[in-house]
Amino acid sequence: MTYFSGVFFVFSCMVVCDSWFSSSVCYNEIGCFGNNSPFNNALLVLPQSPTEVGVRYFLFTRKNGNIPQILTADRKVVLNSNFNGEKGTRFIIHGYKGKASDPWVTDMKDALLKREDENVIAVDWEKGADQFFYTQAVANTRVVGALISQMMYTLDKVAGGSSLARMHLIGHSLGSHVAGYAGERTLGTGRISGLDPAGPLFEWTDPKVRLDPSDALFVDVIHTNANGYGIASSVGHVDFYPNGGKLQPGCLDAFINILIGGQFDKMGEGVACSHMRVVSLFTESINSNCHFQSYPCKSCTTCGMGCAKMGYDAPQGNPQGNYFLSTNSQPPFCIA
Repeated sequence: MTYFSGVFFVFSCMVVCDSWFSSSVCYNEIGCFGNNSPFNNALLVLPQSPTEVGVRYFLFTRKNGNIPQILTADRKVVLNSNFNGEKGTRFIIHGYKGKASDPWVTDMKDALLKREDENVIAVDWEKGADQFFYTQAVANTRVVGALISQMMYTLDKVAGGSSLARMHLIGHSLGSHVAGYAGERTLGTGRISGLDPAGPLFEWTDPKVRLDPSDALFVDVIHTNANGYGIASSVGHVDFYPNGGKLQPGCLDAFINILIGGQFDKMGEGVACSHMRVVSLFTESINSNCHFQSYPCKSCTTCGMGCAKMGYDAPQGNPQGNYFLSTNSQPPFCIA
C-alpha cells in the first residue's frame, strides 16, 4: 500500500468504517467516550484515562499571585483555598505539548490579576498533551474537558450556585477545544475565548467535536494561523482575523533569521510564531488603553454597522460575526 493510498484509506474509514473499529472507554464519574462518528476525528484513537491525562488546577488570586494553591474537585479543598465564589473565575488552558508553567500562561495570569481581583486557574494537562502522536492529544481533549466541567460544578456549589455565568475559559490551540468540551457539559458557562483553536483534525468537523457558539453564553475567537496550526472556519459568536488571520507580521522574518543563523533548535518556534502570536495579542488587550478596534469587513476603515474590540473586552456591545484588523509586528501590537 502506497503512502497516499494509506492516507486515503484512513480518512475513508473516518466516514464509512466506524462499524469495523468502533469502540469506547468508560471512566468513573465522567462517563464513556466512543470513537464512532462524529468523534472519529482523532482517527479512531480513544482518550486516555484521567490518571494518564493528569489534569491539575493551579489557583492564583491577589492573595497568592505568585505561589499557586492546588485545587481538586473536592468541595472541602476549595473551601480551604483562597477561592472566592463572589468573584469571577478565569481558566487558562494550554494546548499540544504545553504546560501550565509556560511563560505565556504566567504572563496572562499576571495581567488578569492586575485587571481584576478574581480567581485565576491555570489548568495543567501536560501528561495528556505531551504525546508523540498528535491524534492521542486530540482524543485526550475530551477527557480534559469533562474533568474541567467537574471542577466548574464544584466551584459553583461553593459559590452557592451563582458562579457559572461569571466563569471564563481561555484556551489556546487544543485548549480551545478543551474549553468547548467543558462548556458543553456545563450549562450556563459565561464565556469561552478560543485563541487560535487547533485546525488539524478539527476543521470542517461536526460542532459537537470542536469549539462552537453553543458551548457558552458568549464565545469569542481569535484566528492568527488559519490553515496552518489554527482553524480557519468561524466557530464563535464573534471571530477576529488580525492581519487576515493566517501569517502574522514579523513571523516570516523571524523564521528566515532562524534559518540564516542556523538555529535549528528554534525551528519549531519559527514555524509556530503566528500560532503563538495570539496569546500575546490577548494578554496585551487585558490592560491596554488601546482596544484592538476591529472592523466588520476586510477593507473597512470606518465602523459602518459597528466595530468590535478584540481580546479581553470583546463582549462589549455583544458583537456577532467576523471582524478584521491590522496589528504591529512587535509589542505594542495594538495600532491606536
